Formats: sequence, C-alpha cells, structure tokens
Amino acid sequence: MELFKVLNQPHWNYFFSHEGITIKAPNKQAATHLALMYRECLTETAYNIKGKVKITWRCCKSPIQIFGWMALEQPPTAYETAEAILRTDGEVLCSLLHLPVPLLKQIVQAGETERPVSIVRCSDRKQIIINKPMEMALQTPAIELTQRIMTRFWRLSDLETLEREFVMTNRFRWQYNAALNPHIWAILESEFERFEVNGQWYSQTTFLMNPEPIPFPSDVIISDIDRSIDN
Repeated sequence: MELFKVLNQPHWNYFFSHEGITIKAPNKQAATHLALMYRECLTETAYNIKGKVKITWRCCKSPIQIFGWMALEQPPTAYETAEAILRTDGEVLCSLLHLPVPLLKQIVQAGETERPVSIVRCSDRKQIIINKPMEMALQTPAIELTQRIMTRFWRLSDLETLEREFVMTNRFRWQYNAALNPHIWAILESEFERFEVNGQWYSQTTFLMNPEPIPFPSDVIISDIDRSIDN
C-alpha cells in the first residue's frame, strides 16, 4: 500500500489511540501533501475505525483532522462537529461539561483572537470560559478564573450600569474599573456582548486595551473563598 510506504520512511511515524490514528509528519508541507494525496484512503480508514486520523508535525498548533463521517458525504453529528471545531490547543478553558454547538463556536472564536476574552453565564454570574490572553491579563490561573462569581470583582454601582446598558443594547463599549484579581484593581476598556443559546443568556467581555493598574479602592473587599462549584 502506497500510504504505508510513505509512513515507513525516515522522519515519519504513526500510532493508535482511543481517538483513532495520529500521523507525525516531518513538517507542515509534508503533512498537507499527505492529506491531499491520500485523502480518500485516510477518510476510509477513519470511517472503518469509527474515529479520526490526525496529521501533525513538529511545533504544530492546528493539526489536520480527517473524520469518518466525511466518507458518508453527510453532515456530522453534534459531537463530531464539536471535535472538528475545537482545535485551540489549550488556548481556552471552559468549566462546563455539556456544551451546545453555538456556544462551542463562541469558544473557538475566543481561542482564535489575540484579545483577552471571557464569557459569563448570566443566570449566576459565573465566569465559565476564558482564553489564554485573558488568563494572562488577569494574572490568575484559568482553572481559578472559570470558578469566579463576577459580581465580587465589581462595584455594585458599576454592575447596575452594566445591566442598564444591556437593557438598551446587546453590544457596546465601555471604560470602567474593576478587579483583575483580589490584589489588583485596574482601569479597563472593553466590548460587552450578550447572547442567547438554548434559552440561556451569556455575557462576553473583550478587553480593548491593556489593563492600567491603579490603587485598590478602600471601599472594596474581595475574598477568594466563596467560589461556585456547580457546572
């Protein structure tokens, strides 16, 4: 088989996992060429093993992925769609266990942008999604950030202003100040967007400027104790 002749050449490797088959190519150009030349064979293989074929290379951030459903020439299931679009290589952390596809697409967008992005679930004000730039901006591990109840990092008056703005429009820009973490207060300018997915409302914050630290207000006290643990 011609494909195995290629894979058995020096600097190529492949192995099986619970997801399917992973092929390690010498470089991106070789990986792309393999996917184009042997697409039909790779698709059939993915279908037969009821998994996927992933082609990667050194320092690869977005591997080429070939799924079994491609052989059927029909739309993928929601699960397969989720796998296909979530290729952010750890750039986004989400604390939810079950995700509808529209929310998955929001995660992908957050992973692809260079700006700090976070998404809060409006029903309980829990910050459930965070991308790498936001993790760095807030100077806090993402695993902690996705447990935050965001009302604790704002002044009450500013939260009320935020809600009034959302009554008038679902998207706007605003300069304000709030806590980056329990130790740093800063001036911020962000774009806010509210959207609905399956009856659940979410609020997305995108930083438009680097946070400018200022003295921590004497009238604000933040504790890291009361974190929500529900998904």
